Amino acid sequence: MSDKKIIVSAIVLSVVLIAGGWYYSKYGPPLASIGRGTPTSTPAAIAEGIFYGNPEAPVVVEEYFSFLCGACVNFANTTFPQLDEKYIKTGKVRFVFYPYPPYELGAASYCVEKAGKYKEYADYLYAHVEEIQEPQDLINFAGAIGMNIEEFTTCFDSEEAIKRAEDWHAVGSEKGIDATPTFYIDGEKIIGAQPLADFERIIDEKLAGK
Repeated sequence: MSDKKIIVSAIVLSVVLIAGGWYYSKYGPPLASIGRGTPTSTPAAIAEGIFYGNPEAPVVVEEYFSFLCGACVNFANTTFPQLDEKYIKTGKVRFVFYPYPPYELGAASYCVEKAGKYKEYADYLYAHVEEIQEPQDLINFAGAIGMNIEEFTTCFDSEEAIKRAEDWHAVGSEKGIDATPTFYIDGEKIIGAQPLADFERIIDEKLAGK
C-alpha cells in the first residue's frame, strides 16, 4: 500500500472536501464516489466503530466522517473539543467514529486504535491534514506521536486494516450516508457540522429522557 499513490480528486459531498495532492489507491473507489459507490465488503456485526469515552455512557453519538472533509475538520477542531469537555469526559456521552474513505486513512485509524492511540493520532492528523500528499505521510504521522514505525507499517500494509476500513464505509453506506460528517445521536440523524448549540440541545434532550 505504501508504494501506491492515491487518486487526486476535488469533490463535494454536500460539504466541501479539502483538495490535496492525494492519489487514491486500488483499494477503494475514487473520492468522487465516496458514500455513493458499492463498498467492496459486507458490513458485519464485528465492524464496530472506534469508541471514545465511557463505555457505560447513557448517550451514544456515532460520527461518519472523512479526515479530508473540510466540514469534518472544522467540527473536529472547534465543536468536538467542547463536546468532549462537557459530555464525554464527564461520562455522559460516548462517541463512536466511523472513518470514511480514502481507505488508507481508515487503515491508519484501525492501526492506531489497536495501539490505543487513536485520539492522539486523529488530533495530530487534523492539525497537519494539509501536509498529506501520499500514504507515507500517514506512517510518518504515526512516528510523530511516538508509535513504533515498523509495527505501524506492518499493520497499515495488512489486508486486515484495509478490510476494516472497507467495513466501516459499508456500515455507513447501508444507512444511506452520502455526506460527511453525518451523526446519529441515540439514533437521531444529524447531517453536517451543525452549531454546537444544536448538538447540546439534542444531547441534553436525550439525557433528560434517560
